[in-house]
Amino acid sequence: MKYILYARKSSENKEKQALSISDQVSESERYASFNDIDIYQTLQEAKSAYKPNNRPVFNEMLSLLREGKADAILTWKPDRLCRNPEEGGKLLQMLQDGQIKEIRTATGDVYTQESDHLVLQIHFGMSNQYSRNLSQNVKRGLSHKAERGEYPKPAPIGYDSVGNPGQKRLAPNPQEAIFIKELFERASTGIHSLNKLRHWLNDTGLRTKHYGNKFSKFPVWYTLNNTMYYGEFSWNGQVYQGTYEPLINRGLFDKVQLALGNRSKPKRSIYGHWINGLIKCGGCGCSITTTVKKKYYPKTDRTAFYTYHHCTKKKEACLQAPVSATELQTQLERYLGSIRIDHEEFELGLKLFKAKHAKISSRNESQQQLINTQVELLTNKINRAIEMRADKELTKEEFLVHKNKIQKELNRAKKLQKDNHDTNDNWLSKCEEFLDNALYAHEVLSGTDEARKIKLIKDVGSNLLLDKKKLQFSFKKPYDVLLKPSASYNWLGNQDSNLD
Repeated sequence: MKYILYARKSSENKEKQALSISDQVSESERYASFNDIDIYQTLQEAKSAYKPNNRPVFNEMLSLLREGKADAILTWKPDRLCRNPEEGGKLLQMLQDGQIKEIRTATGDVYTQESDHLVLQIHFGMSNQYSRNLSQNVKRGLSHKAERGEYPKPAPIGYDSVGNPGQKRLAPNPQEAIFIKELFERASTGIHSLNKLRHWLNDTGLRTKHYGNKFSKFPVWYTLNNTMYYGEFSWNGQVYQGTYEPLINRGLFDKVQLALGNRSKPKRSIYGHWINGLIKCGGCGCSITTTVKKKYYPKTDRTAFYTYHHCTKKKEACLQAPVSATELQTQLERYLGSIRIDHEEFELGLKLFKAKHAKISSRNESQQQLINTQVELLTNKINRAIEMRADKELTKEEFLVHKNKIQKELNRAKKLQKDNHDTNDNWLSKCEEFLDNALYAHEVLSGTDEARKIKLIKDVGSNLLLDKKKLQFSFKKPYDVLLKPSASYNWLGNQDSNLD
């Protein structure tokens, strides 16, 4: 008889007690040599046998047996052949029909057409049950891991899995985390397309986590939509608060989602058309876009470029006339020039804001301590519920109801904790940003940094309309107070200027 030597090991590496493929081959060849067995072909594969139709090499072996090129199988143990009922049934049927004349194992078992197939069927059944139990234990372990706030999936880009086997936890990768944070920052501006973000990410040298390939648009989109980066993840239809260190905050994530949702807006091109999408047409409400026209003058042998801003006319035929880029720039500078402050006011304002920030910080400290205590108590309650579930003091249904109720309270408390902390820190930052915009608005608008121009316009203005070549510009609070002449030296409120 011509034997096929078949060796397999699960690619998932769950069967830790199984011999390696090379060891299986060595044991089988030693057995073949001792028993004068003719090996027609040796087939090896690293695939799980838990589910059917997952092993191309196994299917190749069955084809060779059906075609009569081989008529027997030699393997290390029966569980190397299959761990599922469907493929086990195929082997037993082929053995019964005589397409397989013999199945031998390196441990000395022999199964023929006339032998008791019940023993082999029991071996296959035991292998299948082992895999089922293993799968259930893995799923149960991952569910408990999620309940503890530990991320149950493979570490995504930006993170590493650290710790001993069975006790792995997420930790930011020092190099990758920097680029992922910057990816979210860039995406939040709304001026970069997914394709541009992809090229930037590839230029950093970063590659996909598991295959080491360059990024396509989908992995970039998936990363920007993955809530685990701000500390929440989903598992089995439930949302969990992670105990690992987040790379970004929820506010930045929400900004990115808003930017991704505005992909239908006019794109800000690489040719400096930074104004696109910031202004609406006063006639039909469509966005204002940019066109550059080229004109050649043969008498002087020169080429000139003229830039115009006009309605996209996506809704209807619009009669609004275009305005030149120079004229629109002049109007923007005139508006922003009306909120300008001098250096003396800047220094005084900064001094007053810092003094007020110190008072706010002191007042918020006691409130923060109360919130921290509440977070600690709720965290302990969840840990206690997990222990009770592990000790079977709670049923699964009781545990989920109890845990979800506490988790909602914990999420609310953590949000208060974060908001209180962020409000305290961001307050002074916003004040300094207000002063910077008022002091340097003209310089930014006349400069070349398009990202700063866009941010300045969004920070300062709202409801920008272009109607009959005239720009209508409304100032956001608190910039509007700088427009009132009577408030030019009183915009900080009735503060004591003697802070010494």
